[in-house]
Amino acid sequence: MTRMTMSEAIVEAIGDAMAADSSIFLMGQDIGEFGGPMNSSKGLWERFGPQDALIDAPISEAAMVGTAIGAAMAGARPIVDLMFGEFVNLAMTPLGLEGASVAFRTAGGLTVPVVVRAKYGTGPHRGHPETPVGALMNFPGLKIVAPTTPQDSYSLMSAAIADPNPVVFLEHMSLLHAGRGNVDRNQQVPIGAADVVHDGDDVTIVTSGMMVKRAVRAAKQLAKEGIAAEIVDLRTIKPLDVPTILRSAQKTQALLLVEESWPTGGPTSEICTQIVRHASLDGGSCRIDVLAPPDVPIPYAQSLENSYLPDTVRIVDAVKTLVKTEVAV
Repeated sequence: MTRMTMSEAIVEAIGDAMAADSSIFLMGQDIGEFGGPMNSSKGLWERFGPQDALIDAPISEAAMVGTAIGAAMAGARPIVDLMFGEFVNLAMTPLGLEGASVAFRTAGGLTVPVVVRAKYGTGPHRGHPETPVGALMNFPGLKIVAPTTPQDSYSLMSAAIADPNPVVFLEHMSLLHAGRGNVDRNQQVPIGAADVVHDGDDVTIVTSGMMVKRAVRAAKQLAKEGIAAEIVDLRTIKPLDVPTILRSAQKTQALLLVEESWPTGGPTSEICTQIVRHASLDGGSCRIDVLAPPDVPIPYAQSLENSYLPDTVRIVDAVKTLVKTEVAV
């Protein structure tokens, strides 16, 4: 095992894959000698630049993704670094409408093994926090992963590179350099598998990204008051691991969905839809609540940003209200 930050783990997974497969290349802005935004390609230029496996691209997200889609259809396995999540909107047509649909339209005759990297969420550098997760979820065939730990970052990037069709790999800016963890290169994490990171019997908290860390802190506070919270880290936003969510909700009969991105049409909405589809929960009744930001642009001022995002205190309060609620949803 090696101790790495999330950022280092992602870069290592890319480097290991490129060393094993010459069809893999990385394309993006400033990924060459500069080392990538927030060190997102640090060290790769020295290893793979002479092999022309890194392409320092001009500022055109649609051109980068479109080129990658075409290259993938021709047999390559491109990885595109779009810098920040908000820039994904500039590449929706080649990524979602075209790339993600190729396997459907050709009955599997053609596949599009492309990974699109994008940093998202509030971070220490104070900028580009937007996350168009809800918009991305609308495209059939497009997978979305959002790891929380260095191990998941390495394993899910490896899985994303190996996937035969497009994967959007979201990298939370508050977690990328927030500490090191053990990484086992042989440990596999399949796309579509959530992780129960904290066991409990009284309430289930389902979330992803930075909110997992805040939920864990909230669970420790709640334990002091005799409330045992189970925390499900989604890890994959699409496809959702619905069975794991339902099993936990069945056990606790109380479900809190904590979301950092915009609330309309995002992961929480889809989870609620799945709960409705399985409303019986084996004959039980599950109390449900959602803790998410307001439906407004993310504010820049630190004080407003703090008010905008769910924090540990709000998670604790929401759980305490939920477990005391008698009316089932």
